[in-house]
Amino acid sequence: MNKHIIIATYDGIGTHYSGVGTIAKNIIFALFALSEKYDFRVSIAYINVDKSSKFFNKSCFQESLDLVKKTGGQIITLCNTTKGESEWDMWRSFEEWDFACVSLVTSLNIILDDEEENILILNDTPFLMFAKFKDLVFKKNLRCFYFPLSTGLNHAFGIDAWRNKRIRIEKDCFALIKNDPDSKVISLGKSFAESMHRDYDLDFGQNDYLQNGLCFEKYKNYLDKKFGNSDLEKYDINIASDKKIIFSWGRCSIAKGFRELANAWAKAYESLPNHYLILQIPNNSGEPDYLAEIKEILKDIPRSIIINDFNPDIWKTVLRTDNTEVVCIPSLMDPFPHTSIEAKLFSKGMNFITLISNVDGAVDAFDENESIYVDPRNTAVFSNKIIEAVNMEMDKRKEIINRNVLSIENFNFPKIFENFIINNGFNK
Repeated sequence: MNKHIIIATYDGIGTHYSGVGTIAKNIIFALFALSEKYDFRVSIAYINVDKSSKFFNKSCFQESLDLVKKTGGQIITLCNTTKGESEWDMWRSFEEWDFACVSLVTSLNIILDDEEENILILNDTPFLMFAKFKDLVFKKNLRCFYFPLSTGLNHAFGIDAWRNKRIRIEKDCFALIKNDPDSKVISLGKSFAESMHRDYDLDFGQNDYLQNGLCFEKYKNYLDKKFGNSDLEKYDINIASDKKIIFSWGRCSIAKGFRELANAWAKAYESLPNHYLILQIPNNSGEPDYLAEIKEILKDIPRSIIINDFNPDIWKTVLRTDNTEVVCIPSLMDPFPHTSIEAKLFSKGMNFITLISNVDGAVDAFDENESIYVDPRNTAVFSNKIIEAVNMEMDKRKEIINRNVLSIENFNFPKIFENFIINNGFNK
């Protein structure tokens, strides 16, 4: 029986502003490569954004269009009341989840073929709501893989009433999924699976993971390059050529731990007079007060630079800058951040050590002998770990980096995804 794979997502098709979008892009990249080997068609359902909008990502959209054209699938625009311009659009109310999922039902009733095995990958938590409406899909030859990238109990932020409602919705949806033999929840990593088992009584078998990873080919233009501090000037990062860099990047969200890093730097900077803290933290998460809080912490702290810009060339350049000595991934609530794997990949031939949060799933990318584990909520310990990383002897630094060079192949996403489709019978 022919296979029809449908991907539902709110980012990564017409826009790219979050890790949700990066995962969608990685799946599309992997499926394009695998379409040479396996016989399936691919359709993509997404939250539309006006092509005249500054948020529209032409290259993302073209990659998606190329995939569906190559495999004979369709592009589906889902209806809701958002503008599709930011992650926060989908999270501002649970009605948006409803609208998108009902629209998906309508679209599936039009495009699904009873002569095919239809496989639906639902990318991120808002699409859990599809479980409420799945029975409205007329064609029953449908397998659903729900892929939440956070939960209300794992991501402990937002006002209590909103968060409590989110948790109730998630519990209801997970119960429906558990009772549906044609549906399953898949987890981004082992740490997040443990959280969902503890919080929602979900069980995960060995084939119930779609581990996070990278499409290495997308980074090759940077991996053979090295930069100096002067190369950062085009991004308005102006620091002397001999000054060293402590760096962190990601969307400006409470979950990412940038406030904790700012507090640690405020305690450590006097001991590190030759170092700058650079934060690339685009404010697209619907948490404007959080960015203001970080700026307030650092306003009187010298050698602190905050960049509110999503431009990926910035973080790629900083990671390939010789004077970058410490990279921080201080996530508080993150199943498996892309930044952790990107830090591992970009460390080849460089001088930086990665400080990784041991609070949540960030450690899934690093063994203890490949990084320095830290609890970012302990400001005193965090600041001391930054100083320790800066002062690490070069021989030990190189040993740690070499271990990461050897283990990065474990995060080759096209291989990860191929194993996933084989283990779940997409290829049969």
